[in-house]
Amino acid sequence: MSTVIYRPAALGDAALASDLMTAAYPAFAQDPVMTRLRWEHPRRGFAYGRFIAERGGTPIAFLGWVHGPWQEVPDGHCEVEVWLRQEDLDRDLVVAMFSWIGRQAEAEQSRLLLAYCAEDEALMLEGLHHLGYRRERVERAWELDLTAHGRRLVREATLAREQMAAAGIRCVTLAGWRDPDRVRKLYELNERTIQDVPHTLSIVREAFEDFAKRLDAPDRPHDRYWIALAGDRPVAMSYLKFPPVRGTVWTGYTCTDADLRGRGIARATKLQSLAQAVELGVPLVCTDNDSENAPMLHINERLGYVRRPGFVEHHKRVRETANA
Repeated sequence: MSTVIYRPAALGDAALASDLMTAAYPAFAQDPVMTRLRWEHPRRGFAYGRFIAERGGTPIAFLGWVHGPWQEVPDGHCEVEVWLRQEDLDRDLVVAMFSWIGRQAEAEQSRLLLAYCAEDEALMLEGLHHLGYRRERVERAWELDLTAHGRRLVREATLAREQMAAAGIRCVTLAGWRDPDRVRKLYELNERTIQDVPHTLSIVREAFEDFAKRLDAPDRPHDRYWIALAGDRPVAMSYLKFPPVRGTVWTGYTCTDADLRGRGIARATKLQSLAQAVELGVPLVCTDNDSENAPMLHINERLGYVRRPGFVEHHKRVRETANA
């Protein structure tokens, strides 16, 4: 068998990387336009390593590492990823690739390695276990058949919007919200709520400029980005991500301000995005939530989502302290 060679991935490799990631796990197809956009616009202060693995001159995998600015990551974690084409899957190769990318991440002075793989990727799970990674959390994934549930969802969205209006809360799209400070207000809502998502490792605060760029990404049109307004204050938001080239439509983020939770606002706002997807002819949408996020899991069940394989978060301690 030919030796595997690793080479740095350049911006021009973004489409190849998206193809390799899709070939590694077709159920979570990666869009080439969005992959290139992420590579072109890295998060402020973050460091990245991206590589293409080749065997016999043929690309077979995409590997990478990423970490935030160390002064903002007290746990010192660095995410590592291996996307090996299914036709090349082999436990020993999985182990070799995670070992290789792990060494690259350790050279960045990482203290803890973070890796994800799907619940139905048996060889990936086995390889991570062999290398000493431990299961830490599970991100549950769900799918909703809009063909089967579409009419009901449209009715529920209309009723929820009327109920919110009676309570003084308007459901509008970002395109229809004319507040000149709307981007800043959404950014502040995002930052207020993101830390409430169940997590073990640090969530690095996002720079406003990065949020603004993300808001204008081609997979989230402003006329499909839903916001709940109490006066001129955004109190909830929910949007779907529509990949420009390929892939399933996924929920991007749904949140509600802490002081207004428990009033059905998140569900009402999410329903607007789902009803709109029905009208656009989208057959299926997916979402994922941490297994400890009981409120969102309950909302998903009520909306008619059914389980699909989720994603397992793994940790491996490689250095005890910053000076070790």
